[in-house]
Amino acid sequence: MATIYLSSTLLWNGSLEDIFDLAGQSGLDGIELWAQQFFYQGYREEDYQKLMALYPLKGCVHSQSWDLNLASINDGIRAQSVCEVKKSIDLACRLGLDEVTVHPGHRTIPGAGEPCEVYLYQSLEEILGYAKERAIDVSLEIMEKIPKEFVTDMGVMQRVCGTMFSRFVYTLDTAHCDNAEEIFGILREHCRRISKIHISNRRGNKLHTSLDTGDYDMEKLLPELAQYQLPMVIEGFDGDRGFSRAKQNIAFIQKIFNGGEQR
Repeated sequence: MATIYLSSTLLWNGSLEDIFDLAGQSGLDGIELWAQQFFYQGYREEDYQKLMALYPLKGCVHSQSWDLNLASINDGIRAQSVCEVKKSIDLACRLGLDEVTVHPGHRTIPGAGEPCEVYLYQSLEEILGYAKERAIDVSLEIMEKIPKEFVTDMGVMQRVCGTMFSRFVYTLDTAHCDNAEEIFGILREHCRRISKIHISNRRGNKLHTSLDTGDYDMEKLLPELAQYQLPMVIEGFDGDRGFSRAKQNIAFIQKIFNGGEQR
């Protein structure tokens, strides 16, 4: 049985009620709530708690990540990035959620080399200690292969995390992988450390396309991923107030897993 979450950024301009209503009425299992969206849109914690009581959905928080860099060579940027991740952890704690997705840092300059890995280790060490004091799991996301990103596979992730590797969990993103072989290679080797899978399609270098639009055959891939019994988060961004992309993705999921009927 597939466990399906909805990323809140697919309803970027929606209210909390819109997000919960679409996920709940569609028979989904949970929501990955982006902290940046929560703060930017002025959502209220008491409203979230009321909706959680009305819709018994599971949840996790995606940390703030835009404009941030945990591996920056600029001390001020790096310190503020750690601070914003801590704010996201605090949000999860207040909302009663127990996992926060965190983007590892990237290079300030492509090819800048070793100092960025050292800076990232220091940032992650501080974040891990802060999260563990609050009983929050930190799920580090394996990033896409673009020039400034360097934590793009589990080998690099193990190297930069060092002795902390077993204390984190990890988020696998299908759109960040080059092909299905890469996805399943990570799952075969590291399934016990993977906490969830972000699902979206990709078309060439264009990432996070709708599930039914791209290079992956999602009708084949998604049932195979479901066998690993990990939450799968429908991911993407849409500022359309009609929530057309979210609805398109949900309809595709319903077609695959229950013949088009609501779960």
